[in-house]
Amino acid sequence: MFYKLTLFLILSCLTNYAQHDFSTYGAHKSLVRSIQVSEDVIEGRTAFFEKQADEKPLMFQKTRVRLGELNRLANNLSKFIIKTQKEVNSERVLYDLLDEDFYKKILFKHNGSLTKKGKRLKIKIDSLYNISVQVNVHRLSQLENFSQDHFKTNGEYYDHDGNQISYFEQLFYDKSNYGIMMSMNYLLLDVKTFQLLYYGTIMSY
Repeated sequence: MFYKLTLFLILSCLTNYAQHDFSTYGAHKSLVRSIQVSEDVIEGRTAFFEKQADEKPLMFQKTRVRLGELNRLANNLSKFIIKTQKEVNSERVLYDLLDEDFYKKILFKHNGSLTKKGKRLKIKIDSLYNISVQVNVHRLSQLENFSQDHFKTNGEYYDHDGNQISYFEQLFYDKSNYGIMMSMNYLLLDVKTFQLLYYGTIMSY
């Protein structure tokens, strides 16, 4: 949540950027920056934890295994999101150079079900959710609530009118090219945020 608050503060302070619409280019740039900051913090905390684990291998043996598996699956999902974003090309989205529904067709079929790529995304999110449950050995509410709110694809979600919708309908409520691109970035930020939340539970040793 800290990083989303940081994002909000950044957005509040930014003014018009170059000759492009603030609501598109500026918001996207701020979100990407927040993701990069999160990645840098994760890298630093990983190095610090590994140093501790090397000094006290018996004490951190089980935690090291859990953390390693969490980071592996989190990075797997992150790489998939980043690769998909590169394939679509964010610049083409920002400058409205793509056909309408271009990004939507990558993840959704005409009947609203997931495409092959959409199913791969779901599998990776499910894997991250499952490991988030396993590593939360002390059943900490902040970890449980965050993973359920952001990664539980079979959870219950509702639209503004109270109608039940699927996880992906909730995640990609705006199915324009820009909307899906931003939702993918928010998902990426959620992955980084969960990693940082987990680090926060083990750095007190």
